[in-house]
Amino acid sequence: MPTMRKTLLALLALIALHTAVANAQENAGEIEVLTVPSPAEFFAALDKIAKPDWAAFYRDPIPTTYAERPLAAINLGTLVTDGYIAVEAQDGQQVKNTGKDIISLARALGVGEHVLARGKSISDFADRNDWSALKEELDATTNEVRLAMAAQRDEGLATLIAAGAWIRALQVGSRAAELSGEAKADETLSQSALLACLRGDLDKLPEKSRNAPAVERVRGVLSLLEEQAKAPVPEGGAATRAVLLGKTSADFVSSAAAKQK
Repeated sequence: MPTMRKTLLALLALIALHTAVANAQENAGEIEVLTVPSPAEFFAALDKIAKPDWAAFYRDPIPTTYAERPLAAINLGTLVTDGYIAVEAQDGQQVKNTGKDIISLARALGVGEHVLARGKSISDFADRNDWSALKEELDATTNEVRLAMAAQRDEGLATLIAAGAWIRALQVGSRAAELSGEAKADETLSQSALLACLRGDLDKLPEKSRNAPAVERVRGVLSLLEEQAKAPVPEGGAATRAVLLGKTSADFVSSAAAKQK
């Protein structure tokens, strides 16, 4: 059974949250495959370089009900990243709190039943301080939500979850890189290909979905972040990119999570 579980998790990790995204583009008879990391891998790379105080990146609880489904999907993605932050901080209670909010938003999107069992697993692993298993369980939880949405032909919402996760990850990563002052930490922020991939997925949505206000906002911020991520950084100005990315992503995350009137 343990082997079967690991195999299932590995398979799920290959298909969603852009843990491994295959963006095949035919060019002069060649196929280009783009592989991108998950937020967990991004944070692990930062941790080796900058040694951030991960608990310093916690935020106040956000609403778990939104009138617009796209906003719910975006904020679900940001909560997934909050889960990874809590795992990096090795804070079991914070992981459990975030897991409950993830389930609440998944229910609001009509796929909560797919992650209820995962919620118990997250709580159990948190109690045992099993951080490696918690990362896997967060991946699997998000993958199940996205697969359920794909089955319901809600591919756009599935992409918004991934976009929300990465915009929040860049917010935290940018601040961590800025505080560290390490050039190598700043280099981890060069995620322009990933951002272009996410934006491209949203650009392929049907016109009605593509032009929805929340989707247009995400497409716009992804485009801006892409430009900022690939912009050359002047010598001695390593923090410049981190500051730009941090402000853009922070402003978006804050506005997306704001309580609707």
